[in-house]
Amino acid sequence: MDIRIALTILLTVVPFVVLLRYYYRRDLFREPRRALVRTFLLGLAITVPAVPVEIGLSAIPLGAAGPLTTALVSAFVIAAIPEEALRLLVLRGYCARRSTFDEPMDAIVYGATAALGFAALENILYVADGGLVTAAVRSVTSVPMHATWGAVLGYYVARARRGGKQSDIWRGLAIAVAAHGLFDFVLMGAALLAAERGDEPGVGLAVLGLLVAFVVTVAVSWIAVLRLIRVCIESRSRA
Repeated sequence: MDIRIALTILLTVVPFVVLLRYYYRRDLFREPRRALVRTFLLGLAITVPAVPVEIGLSAIPLGAAGPLTTALVSAFVIAAIPEEALRLLVLRGYCARRSTFDEPMDAIVYGATAALGFAALENILYVADGGLVTAAVRSVTSVPMHATWGAVLGYYVARARRGGKQSDIWRGLAIAVAAHGLFDFVLMGAALLAAERGDEPGVGLAVLGLLVAFVVTVAVSWIAVLRLIRVCIESRSRA
């Protein structure tokens, strides 16, 4: 097998194994593996309705909208909102109905697992088109970020389940959509600006600013999830 093909396959598969194992092992009382496999497959299955929804939303007429407006609509309306809403459907429709879904750390594990299921097919499609470089970049950006968004969403679903406040669900969905949308927006905005207005004065600086915002978004997302995990572990240890 060609070394590039082997590396591409490795970088496509390994991040999922590492992340699934990471979240699974953070839980002091491990979730049933069969339930996690089903959650992963359900996350994969929601790509089926996601595709036609996103295709339909992409038909929204934007007229003469500039690259940043186009990126904003694409990131939030076409991608983040429907994808996070479908992930919420998996969490509430399957995961939250299980007796093992009884504390926030469990929900973080289920949320990350569902998100990684969704990201699996998306990752395969992107890597099939972009090859080794795409696999390498997505292995440390998009794939881990999908897991963090799912983990945050799961945490707030668990809070709502334990405390009875349905507003926690909408708070979690809003945070996941905001983080997801911002992540996509800075990348799309930088790409569209460079492609459409790369020769205009000041555009290079704007693109650089968006790329810096991208790095900050990734860092803040990871820090937030690590903090949630630490809080869950500490509260469970004291119980």
